[in-house]
Amino acid sequence: MKDIQFTFDTDRQKQRVNPWKNRLIILVVALLVIGTALFFLIGGSDEAVPADTPQPIAEVGLPPVEQPQDRIETPVPSAAPVSRVPFANEKVEGPAIAPEAVAEADRMIGNEPLDMVEIGGRKLSEITGEANELIKKREYVQARKMLEPLLKSDRLRQYSSPWLAVAETLGAANIGLFFSDIPFAPHKVNHTVKRGDTLDRIANQYKTTIEGVQKSNGIPENSSMIRVGDNLRVYSGDWRIVVSRTNHLLMLYDGDALFKVYRIGIGKQERTPNGTFVISSKVKEPEWYAPDGRVIPFGDGDNLLGTRWLALQHTTESGPSFKGLGIHGTWKPETIGTNSSNGCVRMRNAEVEELYAIVPRLTPVEITD
Repeated sequence: MKDIQFTFDTDRQKQRVNPWKNRLIILVVALLVIGTALFFLIGGSDEAVPADTPQPIAEVGLPPVEQPQDRIETPVPSAAPVSRVPFANEKVEGPAIAPEAVAEADRMIGNEPLDMVEIGGRKLSEITGEANELIKKREYVQARKMLEPLLKSDRLRQYSSPWLAVAETLGAANIGLFFSDIPFAPHKVNHTVKRGDTLDRIANQYKTTIEGVQKSNGIPENSSMIRVGDNLRVYSGDWRIVVSRTNHLLMLYDGDALFKVYRIGIGKQERTPNGTFVISSKVKEPEWYAPDGRVIPFGDGDNLLGTRWLALQHTTESGPSFKGLGIHGTWKPETIGTNSSNGCVRMRNAEVEELYAIVPRLTPVEITD
């Protein structure tokens, strides 16, 4: 019994010791938890972060990137750009482009606004504005002399918007000169009508058209009457045409000088061919010979040729004939500036009528990119 009692006493002693050990373990664990919490609270962050602030998603395998203190507007090239996944509620915006960068890009390609281009110490907008005022006053010669040198300036790149603005203003001055009796030697010639002269003979002599002679001298279009001794002023031009497919422009030249520029439409799917041609025939109010064999009269809604037709013939005898190629008007001015014809060069009706009255048959035409 004593042994048994001893054994039981020993068990009780063990039970009395265990509670202290358990308390010690709990205390140690509690201290560890408190220490860890204090570490993260005090040393883990320099700034308290609200609980609802979204946290960036880590990029695996990439070193931490320092964030700049100030926003840099100009992007800096990086050898290995990294795409970051946006936060759940983050608004993603494209890179900001400074207005200065846009202006510099326009300057590089020559498409600056007119008031930002200066030639000879004057803004281009002021020069063209003054030229337009001269044109309104029918002072075409002064306007032309003011504008022609600008197109030769290194400051203007051909086909840029400033260049085109000058070219179109110059064209208005030249058209005013052509269709008036204002003298402009040596381009405009004084012709005294002699016995045997006809409008056709005079037009051929000065490489112009009957209509051009009529409009320049106030002769009605339906009249061919001229009298011996009449003094006519005729613009004698050395005409040639250059078509730029890429820029959708038709440029009329008098020798090496640009006379007028017209906006055009060309053929879809590269159907307007490059090459050298001549105007082989001219037709007012043309019929249209459709590809299906129909002959569609002028005025019919299906006639695509507008009010004038200038046929083009290739200058190389051994080259392709390009049957049916020409310059013509259109009833759809919205197609100007597009590639939508079957291969011909399209112009607005009023402008093709103007060109028709200026250039005679056999005027050379170059079509290029």
